Amino acid sequence: MNSNQPHLLLPPAPARVFLVGIGGIGMSGLAQLLKHLGYSVAGSDRGLHDPDKQELYQKLTGQRIALFPQDGSGIASWKPDLLIYSAAVEADNPDFLAAPNIPLMHRASALAQSINRIPATQIAVAGSCGKTSVTGWLSSALHSLGRRILMVNGGYCNDFETAEWPGNFYADPNPEFLLVEVDESDRSIREFSPDYAILLNIGNDHYSADELRQVFTAFLHKTRCGAVLPTALQLLCPDHLPVRFFAEQAVSGKQTDTTAFPENYQATPEGCQFQMHGFPSPIICQQNGLHSAWNAAAVLQLLSLLIKDGLLQNKLAELPSSLSAFRGVRQRFELLSTPGDSCPRINDYAHNPEKISAALAAARARFGSPLLAVFQPHGFAPLGFMREALKQSLHQALQPGDQLILLPVYYAGGSSSHKPTSREVADELQAAGLPVTAADTREQAEQIIRNHSHKKCVLVMGARDASLRHWTQQLKP
Repeated sequence: MNSNQPHLLLPPAPARVFLVGIGGIGMSGLAQLLKHLGYSVAGSDRGLHDPDKQELYQKLTGQRIALFPQDGSGIASWKPDLLIYSAAVEADNPDFLAAPNIPLMHRASALAQSINRIPATQIAVAGSCGKTSVTGWLSSALHSLGRRILMVNGGYCNDFETAEWPGNFYADPNPEFLLVEVDESDRSIREFSPDYAILLNIGNDHYSADELRQVFTAFLHKTRCGAVLPTALQLLCPDHLPVRFFAEQAVSGKQTDTTAFPENYQATPEGCQFQMHGFPSPIICQQNGLHSAWNAAAVLQLLSLLIKDGLLQNKLAELPSSLSAFRGVRQRFELLSTPGDSCPRINDYAHNPEKISAALAAARARFGSPLLAVFQPHGFAPLGFMREALKQSLHQALQPGDQLILLPVYYAGGSSSHKPTSREVADELQAAGLPVTAADTREQAEQIIRNHSHKKCVLVMGARDASLRHWTQQLKP
């Protein structure tokens, strides 16, 4: 779906804007931002009566955001000035058919134009993996350092979730820093020109690595003041842009005084602890997995870059403690067990090979082996795209005694070949010698979980489907 006016400008508030698919994590964050900026906001969603999203919908209506079923009725009764849509909405959507003469704007364009009107230092977080956690972590750290922030994120941050706010949007009065997660999946990252950028990685998810490199390189060229990125991607950064690096570990001859990397990593009952090269104090945090230590390195490097540019007070010794307070993001290695449970249950948003491997490693470091893992692919096309990379990564990530269950592919509607199925991919993985099996229903998966008596934990992974979290909560392993 393309805008019917490619160079359309977001009208000034209090224009009436209508978000098609407002229940999506990015769309609901944008809706709250627009309401904060003084717009009249409404929206529709095909899952308006989904029981797992009622908490979100109640908080949106509590902010006086009107909600409608996705059948065109909201367009007719509310009469918006502008429709905002995402790549998940098909061209024949009933709301579009009911509004042939109303301007259409892509979500990313509306978000970019909105934040560009706010006089604050703009920081965008990008990458194939970890950007939601890093956006939340950086927001939390700046907030704990006493700075005023505005955040638009792709997940519900526990630090900013309240009875009124879901946690994917937060705003202090007169913010000094504006933090936003930007998405490469539909190439809409091209809409953004931040002051500072974090590029975390390039993974195997939406399209080829070569095209991803082109997309991320263009993003860095539009960044104005400075960037943080891993040493492995340093060639993507333009020469004019000041850069600080982070790395998974020390690599002889590659790190400099401006490279941060974790050392002496240890899992703890509450999360993990480690030291960070270049910073004076150890970091004790509530996050899990070595990948969280790499995320912490990226956050610290961005904070140190702000200090260098005079936007933060030079209190380098306080930066590690500012990271310790972060309470994480919902569905990012979220421990859902209750005290006394013999088998911990974790829900994680992992949905590509890199994230699945990281989640498995984090679970093993904290709880031991063997692992019982469940993965629900978030679409037929993504599963087909990642099937070979998934096989390669699981050969490294799974160990003897582990078991991985593939649930049926999550189908959110729209056009699809409905291929490949989870069972087809599970059969391929099993033929390659991997401990993978398919379950045709969640009830079948529950039976497999109960029969796997030696498991140290149950890790449930998958994106887009809000019911996965509730299912993880009620599991009786």
